[in-house]
Amino acid sequence: MTNPYYPHLFAKGKIGSVTLKNRIVRNSMGTYLGNPDGTVTDRQIKAYAEAAEGGAGLIFMDNCVPVPMTSCGLRADKDEFIAGLTLLAEAIKMHGAVPGMQIAHPGRDASFVGSEDVIGASPITYEPWYQMGARLPRALTIEEIHDLVSRFGDAALRCKKAGFEIVEIHGAAGCIPTNFLSPHDNKRTDMYGGSLENRMRLLLEIVREIHKKCGPDFPVGVKLSTEDWEPEGIRIEETIEVAKALEREGVSHLNMMGGTHATAAREFLLPNAFNAVHTRMIKEAVHIPVFIGHNIFTPEEAEAMLAEGNGDFVALGRSQLADPAWARKARCGKAGDIKPCINCMIGCIDKGMLGHTPIHCTVNPTLYKYECEPITEAAEKKRVAIVGAGPAGCEAALTASKRGHQVTLFEKRGFGGAMVEASRPDNKANIRRLIRYYEEHILADPNITLVKENADFDTLAHGGFDAVILANGGKTRRLQVPGGDSEQVLYASDYLLGNRKAEGTRAVVIGGGITGAETALELLREGKEVTIVEMADAFLASPGSASQAYGIEIAQSPIQILTGKRLIEVQPGQIRLTDRWGNESVLEADCVVVAAGYLPQNELADRLEKETNLEVFHVGDSKKVRQIYDAIHEGFAAARQI
Repeated sequence: MTNPYYPHLFAKGKIGSVTLKNRIVRNSMGTYLGNPDGTVTDRQIKAYAEAAEGGAGLIFMDNCVPVPMTSCGLRADKDEFIAGLTLLAEAIKMHGAVPGMQIAHPGRDASFVGSEDVIGASPITYEPWYQMGARLPRALTIEEIHDLVSRFGDAALRCKKAGFEIVEIHGAAGCIPTNFLSPHDNKRTDMYGGSLENRMRLLLEIVREIHKKCGPDFPVGVKLSTEDWEPEGIRIEETIEVAKALEREGVSHLNMMGGTHATAAREFLLPNAFNAVHTRMIKEAVHIPVFIGHNIFTPEEAEAMLAEGNGDFVALGRSQLADPAWARKARCGKAGDIKPCINCMIGCIDKGMLGHTPIHCTVNPTLYKYECEPITEAAEKKRVAIVGAGPAGCEAALTASKRGHQVTLFEKRGFGGAMVEASRPDNKANIRRLIRYYEEHILADPNITLVKENADFDTLAHGGFDAVILANGGKTRRLQVPGGDSEQVLYASDYLLGNRKAEGTRAVVIGGGITGAETALELLREGKEVTIVEMADAFLASPGSASQAYGIEIAQSPIQILTGKRLIEVQPGQIRLTDRWGNESVLEADCVVVAAGYLPQNELADRLEKETNLEVFHVGDSKKVRQIYDAIHEGFAAARQI
């Protein structure tokens, strides 16, 4: 029967000889929940079961390496690993999905996963990584290439024996096949370099080897980058030819993505479904199923991708981290209950892939936290006051309600807190979905009463509450210099909200953090000449995908950056700066936009703790100014303790 909500998304589909119950694929992102030696853990088995129970038709999770390598992924280089892999495949099948395994060798990227042997087509890597200390890969010999091809075939056979019904060769994101496919990374002069025919030889030989060892009817797909976003690298025109060659070799499907591990931060700035045009070009060039992924977050977006002919299946990764039940909720017409991914890349990429920790999610504080009991009703129901309806307060309110507590949420301005300003740039519009999610669920919750006013000490201390969660956010760091209160000075929060306009043509942004970068780019789009002034020696000093993405975009723009400079005075049409040695300079400025960040607010928390017997929890920016990730996770943790 046709699904009444998303007919294309929940139609059956085939990958080779395998039938899937719907067109939703849980894309491989890795969990980093395994043991360092590549053996399977109980937590990993639970993660695979949870993913399958979420309703997707095909489940990929961790990568499986075909060679000895220490990591927190999976290994299939010896028969002794088959037993653990079998437990994973069985967990997926028991929960109604088809188990798939992605086989990957990190190639040049092995420098970042602890491998002693970093290999590639040539001794070339992504230049910014080399400047950060990455080792150059050594070029494989012909004999080593043949051995590696054989190992891919053996690994695939072990996965088949373990019960995985589809395997996928990771030929994207900087893994070993892309080191050969890329004309930048591959400078070989033998049969594996030069022409595109030679550069795709390794990938085609791997496909043939797997077919030889697993049989021609065993589905073998390939993940490809449409483009790798690297200088002189992989481009869509050549990828189309690679796709055609792979189809001739009998691959079961093509799973399309963009970029590499080195350039993944670019996704932060790209619109939803940004890879649709290139993926459709691949689909129109072949007759086998094509997976479309990347920045597809809602069932409506996924349905549209299939209906428009941009792909045959939708491969989702981060969306199913934010809400593992994404597919199940969509199937039942409950898309509004799906916790939305906001494309922040903090938990999954910054803390997971780049941070070498088990993968996390900003909006889903329960992800893979199997040591914590599920939320249940508290033995003693309490009256809980929550101050602030930003990310920490909203998460705390919903969690406390699930515990059966009666919640009073104080918020004068409106839902979202600092997320409102943060969602102003187009590339962060997905945050608006999270704001709507919180608002709709809180307003519909009978255990939560919204009070549209600020809460002071007396209200909290004498309001009959048992516990208080202070999540009232940080306060704007004010400019304390002569002329700081003049008309030409405005604050980034007011500017991003549209409360104040930046007058004139020459704009100076004070502050070189994330907010400063976003503000500068918005001003640039208005046609202004923009200069960023940062007191520290480094611009965008905090690590992470957002800093990397903004850094690249601003480096390619006419925005000027002055580091090691401090504002000391605002004068009509100009500002005065000084460096640490007292050397002063003057900069012309029609407007000054202050993006100097926020300060915590500890006064109310300190007083409540000293003068009352209330349980007091202090969370989010109100306690310490950090990221949205910290706010949501702290709000959740506080509420579950009451």
